[in-house]
Amino acid sequence: MQAYFSRLFDEDGVLLEDADPEALKHVRQVLFFAYKLQLPYSPAVEKSVIDNFIAAENEVKLLEYDDEDRILDLASRITETVFNGFDPLDIYPRHGPGAVATGEKLDEKWEFSRKYTNIHRVYPYYEYFMVGRGRELADRLVWYKSLQIHESGSAKVVTVPKDSRGPRLISCEPLEYQWLQQGLGRKIMAHLEASRFTRGSINFTLQRVNQELALANSISREYATVDLKDASDRVSLKLVRRVFKGSSKLLECLEALRSTSTMLPDGSLLSLEKFAPMGSALCFPVEAYVFWCIMVAAAVLHTGLPLVTVGHSIFVYGDDIVIPSTWVECCTNALERFGLIVNRSKTFVNGFFRESCGIDAFKGVTVTPSRLRSRWTGRSSDGAAFASYVSLYNDLFVKGYYYASDYLLGAIESTYGKLPFGTSLSSYPCRVVPGGLEAEILNSQFFKRRWNPQFQRFEFKVLKLSARKVNTQLDSWPRVLRDNLAPPMGDPSVVVVPRSTKIKRGWAAV
Repeated sequence: MQAYFSRLFDEDGVLLEDADPEALKHVRQVLFFAYKLQLPYSPAVEKSVIDNFIAAENEVKLLEYDDEDRILDLASRITETVFNGFDPLDIYPRHGPGAVATGEKLDEKWEFSRKYTNIHRVYPYYEYFMVGRGRELADRLVWYKSLQIHESGSAKVVTVPKDSRGPRLISCEPLEYQWLQQGLGRKIMAHLEASRFTRGSINFTLQRVNQELALANSISREYATVDLKDASDRVSLKLVRRVFKGSSKLLECLEALRSTSTMLPDGSLLSLEKFAPMGSALCFPVEAYVFWCIMVAAAVLHTGLPLVTVGHSIFVYGDDIVIPSTWVECCTNALERFGLIVNRSKTFVNGFFRESCGIDAFKGVTVTPSRLRSRWTGRSSDGAAFASYVSLYNDLFVKGYYYASDYLLGAIESTYGKLPFGTSLSSYPCRVVPGGLEAEILNSQFFKRRWNPQFQRFEFKVLKLSARKVNTQLDSWPRVLRDNLAPPMGDPSVVVVPRSTKIKRGWAAV
């Protein structure tokens, strides 16, 4: 790769003033191709991840904040302003897609069996766990009296494959906690995306804002991209209490819905001083707001500019942060002052490189590498691998890596059969071509075709991906609750099994 490196660095390894973005794109493609590959990990690697989790918790426990800290005092007043009129009790609970610490799966999640008094004091069970309220309570008095009474709940730590470096640690929440966390978390996100102070600056549904800023500022360098290390594990409960001090009712609800401990894989309980680990539905919205609020408070005190001006100059998507380059020092110092750690090796201020929300940019050119994420199994029934490798094929082809994409196409078609053509909007894994008409003409050469008079379109018999479904056993009031708060998209008599991708042949339109 000497030819590429010579277009980037001089003989002493110093970046050239006229470093070639195209050369950088190819170098990064080779070096980072397998960086996100999910690999099996050893017990030693798993232990290291858990030890880091415990170490971060111990560091959080030692944090102390000045009672008269100007940044935290201003952050509290900002929170009072941002959440003025926000009602944390007006929520629609729902279940999340992931596992829960209490072990319920699929439709079992709709039949609650525990009553946590710290939740009940804020979110009464007869209002938030029943669709029929008083009438349902009268009808289900035996069930209500049979609920196991607990003061609070404990989460459960699990490790899941992440990338070539090892696993990711997730803390599964108890069922009843997750139910309400999802409702309050969605309410907070919707409020922050609509508020005049945070609209466009704190984002949860669109990464595009941060991505476009990263690309544009890899030329102008007006804004810097900042990365935080172990962000969710270092937002302490003490910090959340200080930031949300100005919104006491919301703070009460946040505290009621956080697990106070988590069970480690060895069965031991770890008391939590962090607000919420990754896995809680409140982790992402609260950490994003806390980061934004602290930086805004620090920048207001540093520059003297109005809150609205500063607030709309700082952009946060989770722990992906974009801020004016001239504010980097005051903002990062403020974050580290309260126990957060800025990852300096992934924070870009002075050069032409920027990275945020999956976009790597250099001098206005996207240099994000295509990623190999799943191991090839060679099984024709492996739907997840099928989808992953078809996506990788299309990504490599679009970028002009034709030999690599042809090699992948050969492996895919030798295992799964002829790959159909389609567009980026097609509902089945396909070779993406620019237009739908072109895809239909190509598909007509290789696949059965029919005219669907109901939808007035041609359809082709191709390999499609679908999730496995099982018949629901849910009935009575729990069924009414499910059908009101999370109505099925299709047949209400079946339930979709998550992460159960299977392959079947069926009719589909381009």
